[in-house]
Amino acid sequence: MKKNLLLTLLAAVGSFWAVAASAQMFYNAQSRFDSTGSTSSSYSQPAKNSDEDTNKEEAPFERIVSKPIRERLKADASYIIGEPEETICYGIARKSPKKRSATISGYAHTGNCGTLNETGMSEIQAKLFNAQSYDMNITKIASCVITPKLALRFRKGFDFVDVLLSGGTCPAVLFLYAGETKEFSAKPIKEWLDGFIEAVSNDLEPLDQAEMEKTAGNMFKKRTPEEEGAAAAPQPEQPPAPKMWGRRVVRPEENEPEPTMDPSVPPPPKR
Repeated sequence: MKKNLLLTLLAAVGSFWAVAASAQMFYNAQSRFDSTGSTSSSYSQPAKNSDEDTNKEEAPFERIVSKPIRERLKADASYIIGEPEETICYGIARKSPKKRSATISGYAHTGNCGTLNETGMSEIQAKLFNAQSYDMNITKIASCVITPKLALRFRKGFDFVDVLLSGGTCPAVLFLYAGETKEFSAKPIKEWLDGFIEAVSNDLEPLDQAEMEKTAGNMFKKRTPEEEGAAAAPQPEQPPAPKMWGRRVVRPEENEPEPTMDPSVPPPPKR
């Protein structure tokens, strides 16, 4: 389902959280890039920066992503989030270990919220990629429990970085790339973060439960009562193992007497 929701940020009127939580801010047409990372787009290689060329102009992603943030992330991750081909939004929640469900970076996938348009991208870049939005002295958040509600997937070709947003009593932004997680304490932008999460969460496009059940049915085939009974039925007895005597192998046949010792084969040595 396509959404034509625009980011109506009125800079002259007030900050982002003053906008009514209607999510009229954010989306473009539905993405062709699914939660598993599949896409038909080609991958464009990043420009190589030479350490010797100190006078070289900064790359676009270097101007967009603050240097303190780039220093905490991998170079490829900074390049992807600074110059993505597409940024997709997902609703997420902590996953119950008792339930099978689709996941985004290990969190339960609860809904879809389209892709960032140019205005939305500018707002996200100004907030999430600015070192002043974080307490950079904190490298590991241990004083509270992070509860991400939204995931922004920055995609470039087949590669992507997931940025998870957590508000409430533990405002934080997590960057996930190549098996590594970098945490940033987002207390300086707590109000903006809460407003953004609330607005988007209230406008999530719910997942198709029928389609999810069909997918799960294809992945996990249930046994019928007859199949359960067949699985529990005793298996036929295996034929006896061949008896070893010297260098000969004598295989017992049904209804035949036990084999006798072959006089041509010497008996085994006594121990």
